[in-house]
Amino acid sequence: MKTTKLHFKQKLLVCIVLVLTAFTFSHAQNRTCGMEQHMSKLLKNPDFAKAYAKRQAAFNLKFNEIKTQKTNGTYQKKATLYIPVAVHFPAGSEANRACLESLAQSQIDVLNEDYKGTNADLIAKWPTFAASFPGVTTGTTDVKFCIATKNHPTVSPAIADGSLAVTIGSTQSGTFATTDNNTSWVGYMNFNVKDVGAGILGYSPLGGSISAGNSVAINTFAFGKGITNCTGYVPAGSSALGRTVTHELGHFYNLDHTFNGGCAGAGDSVADTPAVASEKYGCVNTPAGLDASCVASQKALRMNFMDYADDPCMWMFTAGQSTRMEAYFATVASDWKTNVISCQSPDFTVTATNSPVAVCAPTNGVFNFTFGISNGYNTTTTLSVTGGLPAGATAVFSPTSMNAAGNFTLTLTGTIAAGNYPMTISAAGTTTKTVDIVLSVQAGIPTVPTLTTPTNGATGQAMPTNLVWATSANAATYTVETATDAGFTANTTSNSVSTTNYSATGLTQATQYFWRVKAVNGCGESTYSSVFNFTTATISCNTGNNNTSVAIPNSTTNGTEAAPGVSTIVVSNNVTITDVNVTVNITYGYVEDLRLVLTSPTGTTIELLKNLASNSGANFTNTVFDDAGTTAITATAAANAPFTATYSPENPLSVVNGQASVGNWTLSVYDNWTDDSGTINSWSIEICGSPVLAIEDTQIANSFALWPNPNNGEFHISFNTTNNDAVALTAYDIRGRKVTEQRFENNSKIFNQTVNFNMLAKGVYILKIQTGNNEFFKRLVIK
Repeated sequence: MKTTKLHFKQKLLVCIVLVLTAFTFSHAQNRTCGMEQHMSKLLKNPDFAKAYAKRQAAFNLKFNEIKTQKTNGTYQKKATLYIPVAVHFPAGSEANRACLESLAQSQIDVLNEDYKGTNADLIAKWPTFAASFPGVTTGTTDVKFCIATKNHPTVSPAIADGSLAVTIGSTQSGTFATTDNNTSWVGYMNFNVKDVGAGILGYSPLGGSISAGNSVAINTFAFGKGITNCTGYVPAGSSALGRTVTHELGHFYNLDHTFNGGCAGAGDSVADTPAVASEKYGCVNTPAGLDASCVASQKALRMNFMDYADDPCMWMFTAGQSTRMEAYFATVASDWKTNVISCQSPDFTVTATNSPVAVCAPTNGVFNFTFGISNGYNTTTTLSVTGGLPAGATAVFSPTSMNAAGNFTLTLTGTIAAGNYPMTISAAGTTTKTVDIVLSVQAGIPTVPTLTTPTNGATGQAMPTNLVWATSANAATYTVETATDAGFTANTTSNSVSTTNYSATGLTQATQYFWRVKAVNGCGESTYSSVFNFTTATISCNTGNNNTSVAIPNSTTNGTEAAPGVSTIVVSNNVTITDVNVTVNITYGYVEDLRLVLTSPTGTTIELLKNLASNSGANFTNTVFDDAGTTAITATAAANAPFTATYSPENPLSVVNGQASVGNWTLSVYDNWTDDSGTINSWSIEICGSPVLAIEDTQIANSFALWPNPNNGEFHISFNTTNNDAVALTAYDIRGRKVTEQRFENNSKIFNQTVNFNMLAKGVYILKIQTGNNEFFKRLVIK
């Protein structure tokens, strides 16, 4: 029995050892990342695969752009990116909220040190390792991770403002309980802490989507650092320092494994991380322990976050990896949720509210400023003039410094000569910020302006009409008035401008307008100029169509446009353009692939749309592009397909305003993807404008005579013509309505005719003279 008992105890001891060994191994396993398996699964979905490929194409363009800029010294460093974070514990207990929130914050602290390149391991160890990696510098990524604290999404139970964006339990975590995405948390950097399965520590999409609510999934024992009282969520073993999350988040930001593909593979697309044959487990504590890389005479960068070392022995990104992540951030810049975090550094703004200031010597110049603060800024900020203070001037700030939101003034006193004085105001607090202002000192009242364009009595003026006058001595600003009567009592507008021209908008076609200008400065104002008048042109709108189907050539390389499908509309009616609208009907299965370009007869190109981001909608059916559209085409989503509505285009159509309409207008449709094919079924272009002279019309204009004018309804017309086409004379009233028309045969190169319009009432009319395709307009007055 003694032997039997001893044998039983031995077996029991062996079992206990095996259990403990198994438990220890489960928390000290070699680092295994599930990114590749996760991506393999996702890419089996054709829609995901296509959207992902497009995101990667955009990313690669940005990555190459930033690399080039950093090489040639033109890269402009961006401001610190504050990333809103949400952490989800779908299997957690609300009773443990306090410790789970502490666990979440501990992980965020690790990320901020690792991505900023300030963790203690890097600071202590890199000086020893650096000699083994000549030319390699550690990465510093200027981001700050902050758990969101306000304006939370609607969840149940609700998360109160001021509380951390940490969801606990399957109900509050929503779809994160069963998937890796949650559209309620679009715009956040999501971490989904859960049992991700045996054998792996976590996974992430390679190049994750902020706009789709993607997450980084992390096993329950590999999240956070130093928190030991959260049942079921205790960082343990070789993954106890939170760097599994650093690794997986690197994937989310488009960093691949440094060992990707081994020595013969594509690598990780980062030049300063030498390719290695395979992953490395465990720890390399000294440079002597480094193995060789695939590059001759170069060691393997085993302490890199994107290898497989244990947490204590992975502690750096390279500068090249930081550049790659910067490219990722640039491509998702508009996807982040705003106004949900409160961790930004305290800051201030200074705004000049009344610059430029114009004064009449010797009056003091007084500038008004607004001092704004954010995130609890309360540092005393000293105000000063650091550049451009006029000779003889004294600057007095009231108050002399600011430490809270409010207003302050700058008063300039002393004897200051006439002239314009640009100055720089500095506000020195935690940082120094500047604002530019201008003081204009005048010595006397300005001279009266002289009007130049349009000439007095000009007709057929395009709208809006550009009013121009000569510079007045000592003028600071000008007041421009327009009206429909010479006494400026009807439909009067008054506007102040600082230039010698003004674009008169809101005008009515075929209407006579009167205008005048006065000059203003700190000493006073001039009298008004003499009054000029002009008559606006008669605006007509015509629509051209092309209903012939045109195939859209497929791209042969994803991300590279093929030659476009091109459809042309020939416009024969010649007007000076005031408005253009385009309607398209296009069959295509994935509109994000397309770029639509309109080209005017003069060669001006307008992108109507350019590869609508994340828009998998199909077809454009009676889609109207109009600058007046209240919804931008860039704001659409797949749910808007087939886009049967009016949208403002990617770039404004108004760039062709003022051009002549006659000639070939082309619609070019470019495809940048290989999968789908499409067709331009039809399109139309509506062009509005005022008639202009064609080349042949010049001969009419140069020889044209109408007399007497004014007349009592009977008058004579004479002009030379290049054809024997019949001549049509059409009269329009001041509102643009056709009131009468007469047609005459023309059997010679000289048209000479007495015309009787005595049935018309007294007034001003626009007379259109048309022969063949040629038109000419003349103002006609019947008294």
